[in-house]
Amino acid sequence: MSERGSALIATLMVVVLLATLAAALALVISTESVTAANYVAAQQTLYAADAGIERAIAEFRLLTSWQSAPASASSSSDLNDGLSLARAPDGRTLDLVQLTARRQSESDMLYPNTPNRPVWRLFGHASMNQMTGDTANAPPYVAVWVADDPDDSDGDPATDTNDVIVVHAAAFGIRGGHREVEATIRREEAMAAGLPGAMTIDVRLIAWRELR
Repeated sequence: MSERGSALIATLMVVVLLATLAAALALVISTESVTAANYVAAQQTLYAADAGIERAIAEFRLLTSWQSAPASASSSSDLNDGLSLARAPDGRTLDLVQLTARRQSESDMLYPNTPNRPVWRLFGHASMNQMTGDTANAPPYVAVWVADDPDDSDGDPATDTNDVIVVHAAAFGIRGGHREVEATIRREEAMAAGLPGAMTIDVRLIAWRELR
């Protein structure tokens, strides 16, 4: 074989090797990009669910009594878009009636069938851009439910008598993202600073958890 032929074969082998390495590098970069994008989307959805909890707490903080809180619904238009069939930013249809039934079913598996077992009611639902006024693209859609504290022994899941309620929020984002968080909160009264005899109402977080 001539030196020219040997050099050509060697050159072709180097080209094939470089092409293989380039393809492998492109695959790694593509995989890392998708992984990073999925992580960002998941975190955005988690933060949206947590924002739903905080938004509900802001409303409960304004109530002088929580007696009817477990059966209440948001009176604010930024947390109640009036839909029964909503749409996630990735195009999924969200049947809020079915989601409420699922929330109840999952809860019923955790608590015995007693008069104090939580009954979940849809408190509010809207996209993040409606809640915040932000016009960012593809904002997560958030739904919030409320229930009476299962340790409230009044026998009526629609009435709160111990100033403790549970708030559950689910957020649906892009790329099939779906995260849920739940918080148990307590209503507390305290003397208003600098105002003798005046009372102020605050909300204390007792427990917070992310559901998997």
